Amino acid sequence: MANKPVLIAAAVVLVLSIGSLAVAGAAINGVEDDFEKITPYNYLTETSTSHDINYVDDDGLGSAGFYILMEGETTDEDQDGFVDACVDFEFTVMDGSNDVTEQTSEVDCTRYGTTQLDDEFPDDGFITVAKICDTYDDEGNGSEDVESCTVGTMYAVQGNTGMMVFDSDSYYTDILGELGEFLGELFGGSCFGIIGLCCGVILLIVGLIMGGKQQPPVVMGGMPMNQGGMGYQAPVGQMQQQMQPPLVQQQAPMQPQQEATQAPSQVWDQS
Repeated sequence: MANKPVLIAAAVVLVLSIGSLAVAGAAINGVEDDFEKITPYNYLTETSTSHDINYVDDDGLGSAGFYILMEGETTDEDQDGFVDACVDFEFTVMDGSNDVTEQTSEVDCTRYGTTQLDDEFPDDGFITVAKICDTYDDEGNGSEDVESCTVGTMYAVQGNTGMMVFDSDSYYTDILGELGEFLGELFGGSCFGIIGLCCGVILLIVGLIMGGKQQPPVVMGGMPMNQGGMGYQAPVGQMQQQMQPPLVQQQAPMQPQQEATQAPSQVWDQS
């Protein structure tokens, strides 16, 4: 006979495992929709000659900064190694009445520098002309010349032509957050589900093999009875006789002994 408690435990583990795998499957099915909601265009401003940017650093680890983009071609007609549209672009970064362009921004007019965001904005004809408040040291050894910005400061960016500001720090932070949540659901659900299925199958096999709790044999009339069968049964007459209480024989009251038999009278022949 199967062991019912073990089978119940196996069923519970299997149900939880299937549920975990379902969560992992839902995470896989919904990951495309979740990532489509985070598009770089949501973090890009409209074209203008003036923008205000607020530098924040919520995690205290620095910021990927703001990219300044403009419409232009990556052409180098004078063959000096720099993109012409980037070289002709001029801008200033103001902190109130103070010009902090040199401390807070970095310009890279090389072909590589102006195409850094081609993956985010393909076929849009945008070129990257500068980066503001990039306070990460990408090299990790202090050799990179990072920008110096003050947390909570509102900087005003003004250019000689129309430009756009891309908040790369917020964009990449949201991407990484969504990716971490997806991986947590995927690996957490799938690992628990697979391990749970293995344990559930093992418990199921053990429950089918193991017997239930054995009950002690019932003893009746001094004779053990098997759990699954009948014990020895005495004949009906004998059982009735055994069940009837013993008869108590009543003794007749003692009669007083008769007086001693009188001696026979002697008959005397009278002669």
